[in-house]
Amino acid sequence: MQSSRVMISSGQLPSSQLDKVAATRPFVQQIDVVFPSSEHFEKELSSLVTSYNRAQFTLSELFEQASRGSLANGPLKALPVTCDPDGTWCIDPRGVLTLCASKQLYERLGLVGKKLPFKGCQELHAIKIPLRQNIESVAVRGRQQTAIKTWDELRAQRGLGKWEITYVGEGNVIPPPHVVHVRPQVTRYVDVFIPVPGIVFGKETNPEEYEERASEVFEWAGMACLGAQRLKANDRVDPYVAVYEVPTPSRVGNLTHVRWKGTMDSAFVQSVLTTARSLVTACPPGDDSLISLTIHSNPTASVSYITSSGLAEMKDTPLRVPRSDGEDTLCLILTNDTWTSGQSIGKWDARWG
Repeated sequence: MQSSRVMISSGQLPSSQLDKVAATRPFVQQIDVVFPSSEHFEKELSSLVTSYNRAQFTLSELFEQASRGSLANGPLKALPVTCDPDGTWCIDPRGVLTLCASKQLYERLGLVGKKLPFKGCQELHAIKIPLRQNIESVAVRGRQQTAIKTWDELRAQRGLGKWEITYVGEGNVIPPPHVVHVRPQVTRYVDVFIPVPGIVFGKETNPEEYEERASEVFEWAGMACLGAQRLKANDRVDPYVAVYEVPTPSRVGNLTHVRWKGTMDSAFVQSVLTTARSLVTACPPGDDSLISLTIHSNPTASVSYITSSGLAEMKDTPLRVPRSDGEDTLCLILTNDTWTSGQSIGKWDARWG
């Protein structure tokens, strides 16, 4: 079982911190929004749609097209659908290709990288390659191209062939990619327990009590996203079988859950957050509406988080082990004038040291 770490923070709306959420999380793969049922809220949120591309490339082909800018007219993000046993890679919107290679592959590639500083996992090395032309010398670029070709050849020898990738960006790609549309899935629940917003945002003198109450609401949001029977007002489960209790105080009402799933552009992620924030802040003072927004990053990406300074200055991103059972989730609870967030990351992630 993996060990998760959680960081809780809060503030008043409007907040500039929320404007940076999408840009700092480049590989969002799922968004869940939960709110007390409202036709207006549902109409506004369910109108938001996006798309991404799916195609097959060798890494050499991808590197060439991405370097020339033919994959996207603007910021490009790309990552493979499945990982190679020897490692994985991603291209983040800054225009950086980050390879995460096993010890054996790293030695074969011959490029300089950083060894991941974690114990209890496979030895891995991260290699950062800027895609923009004229950043590297001709000699360095040549070594990078040779290394990438070497990985392609190793994959071909094992019968793996081209990478199946997903990417966001519009450009002149040959052959044309398959476009996958990401549309919202809407689910409605009747007669469920909904926390009263004040339970989260009351001014607690005891920080431990505040974090405990906030954690209860984050747990409720997760249960709502799962459509858990435990939230039903008429649930009569044996207390010896299920120990979950809804946050107190709560009220009984109807709940709506909107979900988007797929590779998403950062601008779309921000539009979902901005729409949710606009809806809840438009409620009159004292209104008991709240919106829960949960953002799931792709755990197999070699880059999961980019600091604000890293976005502007191309600094190194926090090292992490890409793995399918990893965790990187942000849950936001919004009321008409406040927000609180719970960030949860798994082990082998250096974001918080």
